[in-house]
Amino acid sequence: MNKTIIKKLESRMTEAKAWRLENSETGHFLDVVFSLNLEDKMRNKRNFSFNRFESEQLNELSKLVPALENDYRLELNSTNVGLGYLPVSVDSAQSLLQEV
Repeated sequence: MNKTIIKKLESRMTEAKAWRLENSETGHFLDVVFSLNLEDKMRNKRNFSFNRFESEQLNELSKLVPALENDYRLELNSTNVGLGYLPVSVDSAQSLLQEV
């Protein structure tokens, strides 16, 4: 059973949105940061729902949490998300993880 705890770390309008996906059994976590640039581009250029994208992305990344052996950070921006504004897959995200 996946025992993942999702916590919002930062949600102010002038800051990048940040979430923590934490394995409650091991204590290891993945901090996911959505850049302000990404949010602005999604809302203005394509009229996408950023909240929906954020939710779908966190859902996808939660698959990584049970296997975490260290603490990591993942910054999502318009470069690594791309013009399709689709959630980054687990396979692609693994290469973008930065150990904390």
